[in-house]
Amino acid sequence: MRKGANLFGIIGAVVALWAFFPTASLAADGGKLEEPTRQAGEDRWVPSLAITSGVTFQKHKGSADSVLFEDMSATPTTPLRGFVNGSDTAVSPFVGGSFELMTPALPLPTRPRLFLSAEILPTFASDRDVALEGDPGCVKGPEPDKPCAKDEEEGERRKGFGEDSANGQGSKTNAEVDTVVFGASLGVAFPLQIGNRQLRIKPSIGWINYEVDAEGLVVDAACDPENRCTDVTAIIGLPPTPGFLRETILTASDSQRFNGIGPGLDVEMDTGRYGPLGVSLFLGGRAYAIVDDRTISFGTEEVYDDQLGTDRAAARFEVEVDRWLYRAHVGIRFHWLGSE
Repeated sequence: MRKGANLFGIIGAVVALWAFFPTASLAADGGKLEEPTRQAGEDRWVPSLAITSGVTFQKHKGSADSVLFEDMSATPTTPLRGFVNGSDTAVSPFVGGSFELMTPALPLPTRPRLFLSAEILPTFASDRDVALEGDPGCVKGPEPDKPCAKDEEEGERRKGFGEDSANGQGSKTNAEVDTVVFGASLGVAFPLQIGNRQLRIKPSIGWINYEVDAEGLVVDAACDPENRCTDVTAIIGLPPTPGFLRETILTASDSQRFNGIGPGLDVEMDTGRYGPLGVSLFLGGRAYAIVDDRTISFGTEEVYDDQLGTDRAAARFEVEVDRWLYRAHVGIRFHWLGSE
């Protein structure tokens, strides 16, 4: 919870700065913090639409493991690229909208109001390598700017290369937060009057639903002989010296939607009213505990029958999302307040 505490601490500092200017002017005039005055639309149900932008943070762990079953053995006989793991923090910006419905003021001290909101948050996250070994792509020679070995023209190669010097080998696991994210929250809005500024402190319980897309890739070269992965034409006009390349490329992908539930805090300030329409600005933060199975596991395999033998290559990938997802946001809200 240390990260969550830091996030809400930052939000608190911003709120304090936000409130400083009206508070400072009050102090200069001998003013003081006042009890809430009558809230706009406090005697009616108030619907509103908001435009929200912000960012979510969540740590993702990943791993990739690949092995070879030589001669179709029942158990793996040797690592292919072996095991690799790692982690990265998914920083996912979003811009979206929400609909909120607020109740009339309750007959309680400070006249609080309940609210319920639902939101759609299109997210623009980047693809991240959460586990990486080598530079997987396609097997190619060690020379700069060479094409994939399978795309080289016949008789073009003048110098051979072996399994160990071949570029394009490696393994990786990627993770990416999908675009469509949904959310909802239920809370209480406490009014607060500072001079002529009307604020609402809005603690809530929120829900978020989002998807993580995961992909895995393993690329490996096995050659016969080991130091000659392709045919080599050392002297033009002479027959090439034969070589053989088994290019193993294993790819797999999977995705999973996750649900999170947790506390949130927003601070909202009314900025004006234009006939029946009220406008306010807000900022806030939330922390969600993921309630689903947090691991995406997937894999693939391929069988080879060539001059290196009859073998089976298999790869297994995994992405694990952290227990907590954190969010910070700002926005503008338009309230339907009706006639005066």
